[in-house]
Amino acid sequence: MFLNNIKHNLIMIFCILLMINGCNRENSKLIIENKSTPEKLKITKEKSKIIKKVFVNNNNLKKKVLKSTILKKNIVIPKEKQTSDIIFEFRNERLLQGRNISNNVEDKKTRLALSAVQKMFKKNLSSSDTELNLKNNENISTLKRYMFESNKTIHYQNIIVFLPLTGKYSSFGNKIRKSLDLSMLNYGNSKIKLIYFDTGKIIDLELISSLFNLLNPKFIIGPFTREVLLKIKPFAKKDNIPILTFSNDIAMVESNVWSLGFSPEEQVQSVISCALLQGYSKFGIIAPDNLYGKIISGQSIDLISVDKKNNYSSLFLSNEELNNKTNLYSNLRKFLRYSESEETHTKFDTILIGGRKEFILEIAPLLAFFNVDSRFVKILGTETFNNEEIKNEPSLEKSWFPVILSKNNEQLKFLWKDIWGDSNDYFSNAGFDAGVIGINYINNLQKNLQYLNNVEGPITGLIFDDNGFVKKPVQVMQIEDLGKLTNIKECSKSND
Repeated sequence: MFLNNIKHNLIMIFCILLMINGCNRENSKLIIENKSTPEKLKITKEKSKIIKKVFVNNNNLKKKVLKSTILKKNIVIPKEKQTSDIIFEFRNERLLQGRNISNNVEDKKTRLALSAVQKMFKKNLSSSDTELNLKNNENISTLKRYMFESNKTIHYQNIIVFLPLTGKYSSFGNKIRKSLDLSMLNYGNSKIKLIYFDTGKIIDLELISSLFNLLNPKFIIGPFTREVLLKIKPFAKKDNIPILTFSNDIAMVESNVWSLGFSPEEQVQSVISCALLQGYSKFGIIAPDNLYGKIISGQSIDLISVDKKNNYSSLFLSNEELNNKTNLYSNLRKFLRYSESEETHTKFDTILIGGRKEFILEIAPLLAFFNVDSRFVKILGTETFNNEEIKNEPSLEKSWFPVILSKNNEQLKFLWKDIWGDSNDYFSNAGFDAGVIGINYINNLQKNLQYLNNVEGPITGLIFDDNGFVKKPVQVMQIEDLGKLTNIKECSKSND
């Protein structure tokens, strides 16, 4: 009996000691109950720092949360080393939804970006960072400074920007808009204002007329398509307002209209001229049976026919012919003068393929099927060839196509990536230059249109003249194995 009492008392004393020890024990920020040894659970220093930053409030009540619901990205534990009794303990339930980033962090990032712009172009901003009044979580494109306010715009020198911000071409329009924002941040001042007009919707001529009358614009940037340009052009022509359009229809160009787009005529001229320079003389032209096909064929024939020793032949294919495979094979066979007894093609030494991506990818493999080896018969293409699928098509290896390689692309590339998170391209570069030129034109209004004669875009290297012509740094590229590109230097035009 005595011994039983002693055992009972010892058990009670042991339990009391455990309770006292538990009460005096310091609270741990991270509790992990795991039978694995410490060596089996590794947390990098960087991730440990992230964890420590999360637990910032020691006074809040504890909340136990199962391991499967949180910190999947912060701690990585191999499945074979996990056990079911791991628990993470948080002191602030709100922090499970993510920490609020300080406004100062975003403000600092914006200031650094603007500083980079200043250093990049080695020019002073005409308006300071504080004057821009940037706010946290506010997209640069939606600054009040750029928004249309009818009761105040009379005090500004306005630039109207016609872009497809919605609809079919919205991806191009919004990218150009971002580039215009950057040009305004770099070169703008408090007296110049951009007014965006969305051309992705129905164009109301009465509204456009009212827009010109109310805003009295000094400069026009855009539009993106020929159809919209036709509607805007008369209003700008009446007051001799400069237009920098992204349309590639050079037929619309005149003394107050400059085209920043890469026209079909310019594309064909670059590759056909390159082929002629390299001694090619027997040309085949395969194009869609539409206006675009007629344009590139006509431009090609004009260049080829300069020397009477050259010869050419054209094949136009309609959508119906493309879809009827039997007729398509028959037409190509006749056009190429294919013979099963000949292992190599002899009729043409150069073949130009024009059209959409789908058209090109339909025709190119069939040429190879009819013994047209792109290593020996030079395949020429338009800017459409600058596409990953086309560049990786085996039947188009060693083919040539033209591109506009911006003169100072690297200067804008890193800044664009840091601010917008994606990559810049020709249209974003051209948009930036359009903004810079528009701002400088307004600052030199006394020169009128003469200001635009021999002006050069700082990024693209485009050179303008007073007749509406734009000289572009066109490069002819050759597709190599695995889609890599090399420059045909003998055929490339630069503005150096």
